[in-house]
Amino acid sequence: MVKQLEIDQLIQLCKKKDEPAQMEVYNRYHLAMYHSALRIVQNRVDAEDVMQESFLTAFEKLEQYKGGNKFGGWLKQITLRKALHFCEQRNKQKMSSLEEGWFFVNEGETNDNEKSQTIELHKALNELIPRYRNALMLMYFEGYDYEELSNILKLSYGNCRTLISRAKEQLKQKIEVNELHR
Repeated sequence: MVKQLEIDQLIQLCKKKDEPAQMEVYNRYHLAMYHSALRIVQNRVDAEDVMQESFLTAFEKLEQYKGGNKFGGWLKQITLRKALHFCEQRNKQKMSSLEEGWFFVNEGETNDNEKSQTIELHKALNELIPRYRNALMLMYFEGYDYEELSNILKLSYGNCRTLISRAKEQLKQKIEVNELHR
């Protein structure tokens, strides 16, 4: 029965602590939230933990969900904030995203040059400080605009634009250095 309900109907049931409704919401959104977390934390086990914590938080704070926005977007913001917080707590400067699986060569990239460029881009992203890498990933991989990003990162709009500008400049420098060493 719950599989046929619209998300707004499921949310109303979830607010009443209906476990089948919570399970259905989880089933509909867990993969997307897992991949969003994985892009940030760059570790499969940690991404799973972040995703689980995000759902727990979302179910606890459902009264704060206004219903006007899409539920998936609201849940994704919770997930991204949890992932960013996790990275801050972990306080590691570098991680190997190639080993952990957040990076995928696009299926449309058929020639070796395109694949090589994609790999070089991801290597350069990994060399950035986490704050810059995460901001660029949220903007260009997740598709957030400056306003949404400033909200997620809890920065002013101007500071968000500055952060992205500095991150892009540092990324450009890393790519140029990597090209010199090839």
